Amino acid sequence: MLQNRATLKQIRFYLLSELRQRYTENESGSITRLILEHTGYPLSDTLRDPDHLPVPSVVAQINEIIADIHTGKPIQYILGETYFCDLKIEVDKNVLIPRPETEEMVEHIKAMPPQPIHRIIDLGTGSGCIALALKQYFPDAEVWGVDISKGGLTVAGENGRKNNLQVNWGEMDLLNEHPTDRANRFNLVVSNPPYVMNGEQSVMAYNVTGFEPESALFVEDDDPLIFYRAIASFCNIYLADKGEIWVEINEQFGKETASLFKMEGFSRVQILRDIHEKDRYINARR
Repeated sequence: MLQNRATLKQIRFYLLSELRQRYTENESGSITRLILEHTGYPLSDTLRDPDHLPVPSVVAQINEIIADIHTGKPIQYILGETYFCDLKIEVDKNVLIPRPETEEMVEHIKAMPPQPIHRIIDLGTGSGCIALALKQYFPDAEVWGVDISKGGLTVAGENGRKNNLQVNWGEMDLLNEHPTDRANRFNLVVSNPPYVMNGEQSVMAYNVTGFEPESALFVEDDDPLIFYRAIASFCNIYLADKGEIWVEINEQFGKETASLFKMEGFSRVQILRDIHEKDRYINARR
């Protein structure tokens, strides 16, 4: 345990030593920087004044963070925040931690050929990270983020306020209800729905299964595409002509998910791979 009157240099080496028990060298360095910044000491301060003595409350806070890390709790939940497309995003037990693969999907959308995008909806918005990043990239668009989770929508609303981005949040059960206004259609429908099969839990890390909300992760093994059928049904009603669909998918069901959208009448259905060369996204058009 870190003792009072530890210098910034000592704190930094203590953090690296503790984190290396659970993480790679690169991950340990990144998390050390996050913790120091979270407690008010950017790495530049640590390097410039390594003999500085933080107040005892900071030392106590760092000891609590390390204790939580050793339980397997993700650092994002411990700190209550993470970054997504350069936005600071609050996270808690009600929402998933945003993944780099999801950020990659948003970057794909940002890189689309220029076209009029007036209305965007993020189905199953969680923390609101996708909706907020798209509002950042398409500032003139009206953006909606909907979710079944009231707790998740509270987090999303707070993220919108803190990032000064205007997104419309709404409660919606994608599997059982649709909005009633069919006049104003969406030019872009995006979603990162639950797609991990329950049977995959046994091979997943405890820091995921032990802390992240199951309802946002898992689907029944006998119906892994349930949310994609619901998304296709939604888009058949609410996607504008020449509108775009982007969804994140389970790498095991790339062809099956693409076939589903083709059978529903969407065109130019394509599977895109993520940075790890895994089938990860479907892009389709009305």
